[in-house]
Amino acid sequence: MQNFTLIDLFGTLKAYLALLPFMVAPGYVAGWALDLFEFRQRRPILKLILSVPLSIAICPMLSYLLGRFLRFGLWAFYVGVFAAGILLLSKEYQRAKRGPISKRTISRHVWIALVLVSFWGVAVLGSTIDLQIGDELYPPIIVFDHSVRTAMTVAVARRIPPDNPFFAHTTALLRYHYLWLLFCSLPMKIVHSSPRHVVNAGVFWCGVGLMCSLALGLKFLARVRAGIERKTLLAVTLLCVTGLDILPALYLAGCLHVWLADTEKWNEPQITSWIGSLLWVPHHVVALIACFVAFLLLRYQADSHRRWSTAPVIVAGMAFASAAGMSVYVTFTFVIAVALWLLALVARKDWLESTMFVSAGAVALLWALNFLFTLIPPSVGPGGGSGGSPAAAPAGVPAFAQFELRPFPLGIALARQIGIPLVTQSAQTVASAVFLPLNYGLELGFFLAVAILRMRQVVRSDVEASANELAAWTLVATSFLIGTFLRSTTLETNDLGWRCFLPAQLILLLWGATMVHDWWFHGAGVTPQAAPGRWARGAIATLLILGTVSSANQVFMLRMFPVLLDRGAIARPNWPGWVVAHEHFGKRAYALRSAYVALDSELPSSAVLQNSPASDDLILHMLYSGRDSAAGNGECGVDFGGDANVCALRIRRLDPLFEFPDGSDLDATCRAYGIDAVVVEELDPVWREPSSWVWARRPDIASDYVRAFRCGAVADAK
Repeated sequence: MQNFTLIDLFGTLKAYLALLPFMVAPGYVAGWALDLFEFRQRRPILKLILSVPLSIAICPMLSYLLGRFLRFGLWAFYVGVFAAGILLLSKEYQRAKRGPISKRTISRHVWIALVLVSFWGVAVLGSTIDLQIGDELYPPIIVFDHSVRTAMTVAVARRIPPDNPFFAHTTALLRYHYLWLLFCSLPMKIVHSSPRHVVNAGVFWCGVGLMCSLALGLKFLARVRAGIERKTLLAVTLLCVTGLDILPALYLAGCLHVWLADTEKWNEPQITSWIGSLLWVPHHVVALIACFVAFLLLRYQADSHRRWSTAPVIVAGMAFASAAGMSVYVTFTFVIAVALWLLALVARKDWLESTMFVSAGAVALLWALNFLFTLIPPSVGPGGGSGGSPAAAPAGVPAFAQFELRPFPLGIALARQIGIPLVTQSAQTVASAVFLPLNYGLELGFFLAVAILRMRQVVRSDVEASANELAAWTLVATSFLIGTFLRSTTLETNDLGWRCFLPAQLILLLWGATMVHDWWFHGAGVTPQAAPGRWARGAIATLLILGTVSSANQVFMLRMFPVLLDRGAIARPNWPGWVVAHEHFGKRAYALRSAYVALDSELPSSAVLQNSPASDDLILHMLYSGRDSAAGNGECGVDFGGDANVCALRIRRLDPLFEFPDGSDLDATCRAYGIDAVVVEELDPVWREPSSWVWARRPDIASDYVRAFRCGAVADAK
């Protein structure tokens, strides 16, 4: 019996290490060559801290362009920066050896930082790999999203631009912000690493990049000078704090007996915790990092040097372009924020910084133009729209965003329980407006208190209203404006309302770290900022505790929900359906993964595997297959590219294979759509019919839950 937990453990660790040179060397070489943030004069530790966000900002779009138009140039670039990085680090090491003993000693803050990074690496392992108990296998809840990106990573590693992996042999380009997956997939071409493990490693390096960005924000935006090491470490620990989500979760569990697989699922739209964003949607967080690096570069150059510099403008443009290819929602938020900041700059007659931001925008558009064109779907006939996507909406599909006041479903439900009907849409809108402070209070908790206290400090002149302070408030205000009055329309969920708060969350985290440090951890002889009273600090401490408990509960439930559910420890809720639909989830997951591992050893990487498009286990099929499918679901994934009419024809021919006993059309269907093997599971209707082709045909792989058949095989008696 294979131990999939150990396979995932060592595979993900290998992917951690394989990504290390890609995440450090390009940023280090670019920082040194262009002297970004005065890189050459910085301490060695700050150079390394700068390297990761700079790599994240530069490499995704650059890798796309080189991979598409100059394949040899892609690897020539990385070989060159790896060699240059080794040379520069060797010189740095030699310089440090010749320095005084005090300079060669690693400070305790660095050791603590390394411990925190290691702790994050362990947390990612525990939260992303499959947990095996005997012949039962339990993936975490986050594979609901990771399964899709795992399939996309396979497609991205094969070809740039990639085809839609859920709609094989249609030449439908993948329309998605996939550049983070592209960047993380590069080591797959050097070392053997599964796409699932690469996706997991991307979560780890996204967290490391965010930690480094906190240090940059404190130094270059908040302009912290005293105790910056302690404040940075405190900011990293505050990543474990979120809003008061534990309170609604306890109410739903205690009063309504509704168990949430994700603590934040109580609200729609949610303001996702840092832990939740990193685990669920790292591509949105790295887009935040890229935009933040671009914003800092331009602000620092204009504020500190007061002169034009081409290098920051070009790198900032590349960073904004990379962000557009990693998250259109976060990039859209920054576009609005930069537009508002430009208005402020024009009002202040700061023509230098205005010109730099406009020039960086022009560079970003030039760099991103080719990628953005691939997101535009081809024209199709009437009724044949290819569907919306997170990245672009075709003609006939609603616009990217529309006006809508941020809803508060829980508040409306509570109002109905006490006799206030709120039947009409206008009444619900008014109720959402009334509940808005409570909505944000529950979602932000401690960080809303930080925003209120910071505003009070600025009004009282305890904090200088500098250009950096105004720029930070612009990011915060933009997040609240978009999150309160706009929603995205390209998907059923309001992803814009979820992700637009990331810039505000980052700024509030920086401010929160300085406040908590100066109130509770300032050293002797250091005058703290104007601290709130005793009772107020007690309330803030309570918010911190509740926010930490909320994050801890979220991590636990995301990991253990399938186990608790399968073992009968909690009642079966209505979500997520792929876990709760049937019993013996752990055994089915183990059987499916075992079957796909066996197929992987028999079939080439280009093989197309097909399961029932209507299966309740679509998430598991996408997660474990590692191959394209002729129809990844009932819509063939046309949200990510393709013609819905062509998909409908496929579904009409594929569905009967998994529903009706007659399998005479199996091999002809395989030939028509280039399918190499068909996977049937015990949940499919055809399985339950003793006279069906599933039992008349000899399988290549068989278990109590799964039977896999190679197309073209001769039918044989059971």
